[in-house]
Amino acid sequence: MYRTLTFLLLCCCCSWFVLLSPTAAQDDPQAKRRLELMQAAVGSLEPTSAEIKPAALAPAAKPLLRYSDPTRGGVGVDFKAPEKDNVLVDAGVWRLGAAGRPTALVTIEIYQAADRSRVVSFEFLSLTDKTFSLKHKTQTVRWDATGSALELKELPDAPKPAATPAARLVQMRQQARRFAARERFKTETAECRLIAQPIDRYQSKTEGIEDGAVFALANGTNPEIGVVIESDGKRWRYGVLRLSSAESRTTLDGKEVAAFEAFNPRGRRDGPYNSGSYKIEPGK
Repeated sequence: MYRTLTFLLLCCCCSWFVLLSPTAAQDDPQAKRRLELMQAAVGSLEPTSAEIKPAALAPAAKPLLRYSDPTRGGVGVDFKAPEKDNVLVDAGVWRLGAAGRPTALVTIEIYQAADRSRVVSFEFLSLTDKTFSLKHKTQTVRWDATGSALELKELPDAPKPAATPAARLVQMRQQARRFAARERFKTETAECRLIAQPIDRYQSKTEGIEDGAVFALANGTNPEIGVVIESDGKRWRYGVLRLSSAESRTTLDGKEVAAFEAFNPRGRRDGPYNSGSYKIEPGK
């Protein structure tokens, strides 16, 4: 972490923000219970690794991003229920690792069916080449991370990195606007919009990262694509991350730079990206 007060203030502003309404996030008892459920779910993932220290796999106490999407369903098929019966009522994105670039991102989504039962759905994304596993303490959810989903490339036509954190944040926002994404979910196609505030910001001397941020391209408030922008002090690099199982295409200045086909785990629990879910009964 930066040791300057300026950077600490910036981190406080952009390390966690809520896209649910302030009332829903702070005053609604149901919203508080859902957050507690999600925190318990991510806290129930037990990490193991021969290459990574436990601290680098520990989830943050709060989500980087919290959102909902009442128009979105899609996990009911796992439980032989019509997909249209499930509505995404609450969700959050957590980072693993307290310092530097996240080791991984874990998304928790809560879907509610017509019978009031709920599905807790996980999405996992590794940002490291080192191998590790996450296994839920009581459920069958497991992920064996093999390889990194992040491939950094030089960002063309980017300015020289500025000298101060505040100025670099302005630069990163400007560069993030050059990206656009289109997502296809079932039979619908949606243009994803940039969330101007980065969902995460970090620095790491050991990794040679003077400044870095993760931006989200969202369908409504639901993040579908992540854009990583990093500086080593001399140049800018970027990487594109999938934050959804849907088919998507991402462009930089109108030129396609990343494409993800619709994801189906087909029973596999390994790879740089994967998902899992379990059902909880009404009232839980």
